[in-house]
Order: sequence, then structure tokens, then C-alpha cells
Amino acid sequence: MSKTKTETKYSGSANADRLDTRLTVDSARGSAGLPAVWQEGKRKRFMAQDVIYRESDAIDSVYLVRSGMVKLLSYLPNGRARIVRLHAKGHWIGLEGLLGQAYEHTAIAVDDVEVQYVSIHSLHRLHRDNPSVLGQLLCQWHGDLAQADRWIADFSTGGIKSRVARLLEYLAELKQGESWDRVELLTVNEMAEILGVTQESVSRILAAFKRSDILQKQADPQRQTYRLDTGRLRREAQK
Repeated sequence: MSKTKTETKYSGSANADRLDTRLTVDSARGSAGLPAVWQEGKRKRFMAQDVIYRESDAIDSVYLVRSGMVKLLSYLPNGRARIVRLHAKGHWIGLEGLLGQAYEHTAIAVDDVEVQYVSIHSLHRLHRDNPSVLGQLLCQWHGDLAQADRWIADFSTGGIKSRVARLLEYLAELKQGESWDRVELLTVNEMAEILGVTQESVSRILAAFKRSDILQKQADPQRQTYRLDTGRLRREAQK
């Protein structure tokens, strides 16, 4: 069966995410020249809602997410925060430091997060000694740009119900890749910040999805995990 336009778009993004993860994890094992940096890098844990770094701070390190999820926030002139990107295991954050810039966003742990961080000085030295390794980081950066385009197309256009459905697909895909069938929900406030709508609108649509069994609660007291009726959710996303 041929894929619809929306299905192709989503699986393509999933492939890009897996490529980024494979490059970083393989590098950590020593296949592409990063082990020297890894030996200098340190690990740090953050609890949910802890700030990893703040927008406009001078960059001294870049971070590899080893577990958990991180949200990047941008603040509007009225002080309201918008979530502009999500990063899961295997993704680098703070790559703008390679250009000598300040952090462009505020990075906050969504749940319990472990990161490994490497100093900008070490990365610059690595680039000098082994320039080809920089290509891996640029691959991740390209993925970030693709994700930004997707957010504009999927989360800022169309009806609110279809945008919520697309966000659920994205969250499921971010953790599970192409073969997703369940999702761990963000808070209603976080989902509203991504979509630029009210919390009440998100809550109302989630409740409707639960009543119709598009979202089916799983027995996990620690997490908001739901099995998805993928066919019906995809149809809602395409409206």
C-alpha cells in the first residue's frame, strides 16, 4: 500500500532522528573520533523542570542527551514562553556554541534527564585535529532545522484538533521511531506552549480522544502513558 503524503513526512522525520542518534552513540563507542572528547566529558542528572542552561548565557559546553527528554523554550516580548523544540536520547543541544554564539533558547528537563557535556574548547580542539568529526554535529544541526520546519507546518496550521493529533504522533515517534503505537503525554501546559493555544483547548481535545479510545490509558502510575489507535489518530492528523 502506498503511503499518504502525511505518512511519508512523518516516517522521514523519524529516520532523521534515528540517524542523529546512531551517529552520536557510535561516536561514543569510538568509531568516529569522539572518544577523546568523551573521556573529558562529564555526566550530570537533572530532575523534571530543572534548567540545564538559559537563553543568552555564554556557551561553555554542548550537551548530549543520554536519557529523558529536554524542551527548548523561547520567550516572547510579553514574557510568555513557547516550546520551540524537543530533544530525546541521542540528540545534541547547545550546538550554536560552535559558532561562538550565546545559547539561543532555555533548555529545561521534561522528566528525569541525564546529559553528557563537553566543553566548547575541547570540541574546537577536536575540530582542529580531526575536522571530519564536525560533520556528525552538522548532521544533528540539519535535523534541528528540519524539525523547526516541521513545527511550523504541523503545529501552527490547521484546526486545533488536527494539530493536537499531529503533536501526539510526533511525541510517540520521538521516543519509539517509525513503529510507534503508544505515547507518553507532556503536561497540558507544555502541549499548549508548543501549539500556541490555550490549555483548555488542549485539555478538551485530549478528553475527547480518551472518550473515543484514540488514547487508551496504560497501567503506569508514574507516567501518563497511552496506547494509541494509530489509524484513527492519523486520520485526525490529516484533517
